[in-house]
Amino acid sequence: MRTRVVSVIAASAVLLFAITSATSAGVRRTSAGKPSGSATLAIPADPGNLDPQMTVVSSTRYVDTFAYDTLVNLVGPGKIASGLAQSWKVVSPKKVEFTLRPSISCSDGTKMTASVVKQNLDFVGNPANKSPLLGLFMPVGATVTANNSARTVVVTTTTPNPFMIQGLALVQLVCSKGLANRSLLDHGTDGTGPYALTGAVPGDHYTFAVRKGYTWGPGGASTAVNGLPAKVTIKVVSNETTAANLLLTGGLNVASIGGPDRTRLGKAHLFNIVAPAQPNEILFNENAGHPAANPAVRKALVQALNLSQIGKVVTSGFGLKMTQLSLQNFTPCAGDSVTGNVPAYNTSAAKSALSGVSVKLLYASDEGPSYAPAAELAQEQLAAAGAKVTLDPQSTANLQATLFGTGDWDVVIIGIGVANPAQFTAFVSGPTPPNGTNFAGIANASYKLAVARAQRRVGTEGCKYWLAGEEALFKAGDIAPLEVTTEATYGRKMTFKLGVQGPIPTSLRLTK
Repeated sequence: MRTRVVSVIAASAVLLFAITSATSAGVRRTSAGKPSGSATLAIPADPGNLDPQMTVVSSTRYVDTFAYDTLVNLVGPGKIASGLAQSWKVVSPKKVEFTLRPSISCSDGTKMTASVVKQNLDFVGNPANKSPLLGLFMPVGATVTANNSARTVVVTTTTPNPFMIQGLALVQLVCSKGLANRSLLDHGTDGTGPYALTGAVPGDHYTFAVRKGYTWGPGGASTAVNGLPAKVTIKVVSNETTAANLLLTGGLNVASIGGPDRTRLGKAHLFNIVAPAQPNEILFNENAGHPAANPAVRKALVQALNLSQIGKVVTSGFGLKMTQLSLQNFTPCAGDSVTGNVPAYNTSAAKSALSGVSVKLLYASDEGPSYAPAAELAQEQLAAAGAKVTLDPQSTANLQATLFGTGDWDVVIIGIGVANPAQFTAFVSGPTPPNGTNFAGIANASYKLAVARAQRRVGTEGCKYWLAGEEALFKAGDIAPLEVTTEATYGRKMTFKLGVQGPIPTSLRLTK
């Protein structure tokens, strides 16, 4: 589970238009049993503030999956499983409805009702609260109604929203006490999830205890299962080699590895699942006062970079060819928006525009062992075209603050994983920070037009326009595509299934 500044690692599906669904896909129901034993799982960076509605950092969102639930669960391409909602339907392209399960309890014993769900969505939907989930998972300008007697929650938008169910499926929901006093969520939890936080040592570990009576996991998964650990410790292990060593020696039960340590772990015959983690891109600061605000300089920056070489380095040789901005194994839109649309590598052509240009290249120092050499290779290639490049390695937390706060950067190597193309729009169009998440200040008229056409259509009907918009971003040099990181998640004396953020908590099974 590499840390990502923006991570929406989710299985997206074609929108289910006007069809009520209560599928139990994903985690299968099992016979009653009793959790026992303990397990230790690794995350690559400290999650920081645990408020699930104020972060898009993957380590935080993964830790929060133990304490919080969502209305429904994304479990694969075309598959949605129940969660807090036992059924759901798309009434129209502007309206979706959820019916909650009865008797959902929070870890403090209070109830999760339709009105509490409404309070959650209203908080995320209020621009004054500055939730990064607004426009990403929660539609901007949506209205929410709740009926406690019928246990229904209805979300309505003023404009068609092609993937509304899939977005709302990623909003982790807080219970009443936490909503009333959000400071409790900074280093604590208040949710309906399968585990309750019992201890936190920031920078080191977070401890969870299983909850009795929990029956509303993905597809109705329960905690009354033999082999489910009664205690889970999530340990911060920033170095992949250290995590690999701990897996081999028994210090960890689960860890995700993206780099070269996968070679030796493969020889240990551990349980493992390999999956695409996220596409990697290079973005350029197009806001006034930065070199890439000039389209000619921006195009030259792309031409000066051998993206194929950098992509292989950043994925440690385990990468996949990038074909679009969404996770290509889950995207609802089949197709290739990359090939033939990126300015070709041409150092000679880039020299005239880059001679004497100075840029600051930002990357996450805790992203894994491959990001530093990838940044150094990019520096070398840009320098060969005449640019002066200063490398600026920062922790993920600081990098996020720079991108969405100070704006003191020119080029960034970043991994952005989204479930569908609609979720990418907030990062490459619209308001810039602090009023939005368009951190690069991109204003691509062709992309905006294509998105407007796509948003008027439901699900796959708009795919050709979504892909046309991405093509426009690549042609203009707004985004330079690298490769898709793959990640192997290993289990030592443990099996699991992967969900939207990592191993699904209710799927963990201790083995001998």
